[in-house]
Amino acid sequence: MRHLALALAALATLMPFFVMLLFSLKDFAQTSWSFWSPPSPWRWENYGFALKASGAYVGNSLIVSAGACSLALLAAVPAAHAFSALAAKWSSRAYALVVAMLMVPNILLLVPLFLVTRSLGLLDSYLGLILPQAAGMLPVTIFLLKESFDGIPRDLFDAARIDGAGEARVIAHIVVPMSMPIFSSVCILNLLASWNNYVWPLITTQTPALRTIPLGLAFLVTEQNLMFEPGKLMATYAVASVPLVVFFLIAMKPFVRGLASGALKE
Repeated sequence: MRHLALALAALATLMPFFVMLLFSLKDFAQTSWSFWSPPSPWRWENYGFALKASGAYVGNSLIVSAGACSLALLAAVPAAHAFSALAAKWSSRAYALVVAMLMVPNILLLVPLFLVTRSLGLLDSYLGLILPQAAGMLPVTIFLLKESFDGIPRDLFDAARIDGAGEARVIAHIVVPMSMPIFSSVCILNLLASWNNYVWPLITTQTPALRTIPLGLAFLVTEQNLMFEPGKLMATYAVASVPLVVFFLIAMKPFVRGLASGALKE
């Protein structure tokens, strides 16, 4: 019974993807007259249109998402290590402020972030898309990393410091190698958040060449008149989802490997 429930849940989860792929190989007439039947003939030209229409948007999303995730990790790793391993008087209060930031809705920061970005002259630029998103990722990234770093034995840090290692070497040779599973999880969460961000690119970009996937697809429906071209639209959605699927498969490997190694430890 449990397996049947899991199978039904998996089927319900995968059904939208099946419909997307089915529609992506049909034209409007096939979709209207034979909703569930296999495409005949298969409209592979829909994917040609999708690659041409969304290629630039996918590239922009890759640049913005990778840049924001990388900057967030570079800033969050030393901060989380400081909160976890360094016994400073200010660390508990500073960490409490970081945790408090998790309770602030992102929509409340939208106008202040926009004003700061405008005052720095970063509107309608890659930096204007990347930096605010990286800053928004910091609270949750620091929180998740710090909780993971707390599980690393303190003896390892003490032994490294006795051997003359500074904090940079401690982070590079102890913290990072032992925290790959949480890095994978954080990267997946941050990449999804950045990849699906629609509001920030909408209010900070005017140049069509800087549109990311969510914004580009929204404009594509009206500019290319795809309301009556579901095949082309679904093919574009399918192409836009490929980078996320590939990244998820790659990032899951160290995560699963970390779970397996932890299960074998006594």
